[in-house]
Amino acid sequence: MIYLAFYRGEGRFLSDTLVQAITRSEFSHCELFTSAEPPRDGETHSCVSAVGKNGGVCERPMYFRPGAYEFVPVPWAPQDTLERARRHMGKGYDYWGLLMTQLVNMRRHNPDRWFCSKLCAKAMGLADPHTYAPGDLKRIVEEHNRTYYAAQELVVARKSATRPRFGVSAPVFPGSGTFAGGLLAARRGAANAISTLAGGTPSDGLRASAPLRVASRTQAISGQRPRPRRGSGGSVVQFPGQIAK
Repeated sequence: MIYLAFYRGEGRFLSDTLVQAITRSEFSHCELFTSAEPPRDGETHSCVSAVGKNGGVCERPMYFRPGAYEFVPVPWAPQDTLERARRHMGKGYDYWGLLMTQLVNMRRHNPDRWFCSKLCAKAMGLADPHTYAPGDLKRIVEEHNRTYYAAQELVVARKSATRPRFGVSAPVFPGSGTFAGGLLAARRGAANAISTLAGGTPSDGLRASAPLRVASRTQAISGQRPRPRRGSGGSVVQFPGQIAK
């Protein structure tokens, strides 16, 4: 699972207080990492971010001091999110972009340099990544999470609504739940209805079978009755309603 770690800061003027004041947020930094389990305070994880004191984009082990970080999962992020961030390893820090996008709101930035939230937003596939401060990124990710989880609940509810209830088993067709499956079910229902009206029994196949069949296509068109046939002993076999001469 992809996670974001949002740092509240320790009161350093340039790296924490100034960024918090400019972006009007309690968060001054963010880190991107993966974890199989929800992270907790006191753990250490390998994180990718853009750090001014490190010269730009880097990957480093981060110790999450208790109370200093807030973790947000990103279930909708691409699986290669961390690799996308690593592609910019070694690139410089975008001080100019941070000031021009957050302080004066001119949306100017260097496309080949990065600050933390810009890098994380780009790696997750968000549009205009340079417009996000750490606090903005947290808010947008949480909004996307609510939409994602609501969609997941809707899918589960629809699947449970199609399951048989009260112990009655419903027929399952190939492709059930799809448009093609619905057409197949409709065709089989129509075939069963035609078979029942014709005096037959419902069939699971696509063709209905009726008990009465016309002897031949020629007789059906001409209206002629079948000719009598002679039995093995010379006797004449009569059809109902026909008198042998």
